[in-house]
Formats: sequence, structure tokens, C-alpha cells
Amino acid sequence: MTLTPIEYEILAEEEENLDLDSDALPELETSKTWQIDLENGRLGTFIDEEEAIRQYIRKALMTSRNRYLIYDDTYGEDLRDLIGQNLSKALMDVEIPRVVRDAIEGDDRIEEVSDVNVTQYNSDSILIEVTVLTTTGLFLTEEVTT
Repeated sequence: MTLTPIEYEILAEEEENLDLDSDALPELETSKTWQIDLENGRLGTFIDEEEAIRQYIRKALMTSRNRYLIYDDTYGEDLRDLIGQNLSKALMDVEIPRVVRDAIEGDDRIEEVSDVNVTQYNSDSILIEVTVLTTTGLFLTEEVTT
């Protein structure tokens, strides 16, 4: 049974380059995290700052809320609950941005979600472009297909 949406593996040659001593692990007060190659299902080295926030946005919008035991009930998105329902376009235009904001505003590195643009991609996925303001004053725009 998998607890995450994607099975991750660290290749032997990558593992040799990783320093897994406790000094190298991210401290709680930093934004360091593992780099996740979502296309190939592999973990990389540590990332920080802007790259870590971008990864958080992509990952949160690609993970269904309450589906994986490893995450608490505040992590992830509820978009799949909306897709496939017979909701009017006007309601979808309001609900999808609300659900997107809810999915990513939980990270304390994100001050505000200032813009959410949604494009119908095909019948079972959508393209989301989101702009956030970080607590350091940086504006980031990220695109995610979910």
C-alpha cells in the first residue's frame, strides 16, 4: 500500500552523493525540503527558498486531500470533488479558485494568494496558474495541471 501519490526511489549513484548526517538534515525553522522529481518519481537533494515554495504549490495541488494517511486533513486539494459534478460554469469559476487558495494558503511561507486563473485543459484535468506573495515579499507565479 502506498501512502503517497507517487512511489519515490533514490538511485544508488544519487544516494552516494547524499549526506544524511543529522547536521545535513533540514532544520525546522528553514524551508529546506527534499527535491521531488514528480515526472520520474525520484528524490533529489535538498532545495530551499523559492524552489521549495514552488514545489509545495505543485505538490499540494496534485495531492487529493484526505486520501493519503501520511498527510493531515489540511494538506492537499478538494478539486476532484468538484470535477465531474454537474455544476454551472459560474459556480465552478468561484469554487475552483476558492479550493486552490484553501490548498496552498496553509503553508506559513505564503502570505497571500493574489491571483488564481483556471483554464479547462480537457474533460478530466485543468490548468491552474496561481500567483502568491511569500512572507519574504517575493511574488511567485506557478502553473499546475491537475
